[in-house]
Amino acid sequence: MHEELELIVVEKDGVVSLAAPAVGWFTEALPKGAIVTPGGHAGFLVTLGRARRLRVPENASGRVTNAPPERIHEPVGYKTRLYELEPLTQLAADKALAGTRFEAAQRDAKLLVRSPSAGRFWQRPSPSEKPLVEVGSVIENGTPLGLVEVMKTFTQVVYRAGHGLPARAKIARVLVGDGAEVEEGAPLFELESA
Repeated sequence: MHEELELIVVEKDGVVSLAAPAVGWFTEALPKGAIVTPGGHAGFLVTLGRARRLRVPENASGRVTNAPPERIHEPVGYKTRLYELEPLTQLAADKALAGTRFEAAQRDAKLLVRSPSAGRFWQRPSPSEKPLVEVGSVIENGTPLGLVEVMKTFTQVVYRAGHGLPARAKIARVLVGDGAEVEEGAPLFELESA
């Protein structure tokens, strides 16, 4: 069971936001359109290697209007805005309190492995070899997933468990083709728990 931190409610110019309660790495952000309700889960904050679940305060609810961060682990400071909320209509609030939309938003949140840098992504160590992983491959901490090439220098993309990623996972989808140009933080693989 994870220790919990309560998000900070910030109201500015009529806009209600939920902000980071401490400095750290924000991960497992809710998607745009997710419904947040009092006491609900809203991601994790990792500080000094310790992951703490973020909880929605009792005086906050609404629909998330901003997109999640591009990075899986987004650095944040104290009171950094994590979610902007729009008020719910009464019907949407009733459904949210029943948990239906919140649970759907949680299901839609994906486990992703992202590119550590911009460059060309390669799924295999050489053109004559098979890909390092394929859909259905079970991976663990330290499993090589591919290579990112920048100016003829290759950096290995390795699976790192923790910070919201499970100890064992399965490749659900390969999101980029072999030899594709990628930006830093671009999603490479979608995972599911193994």
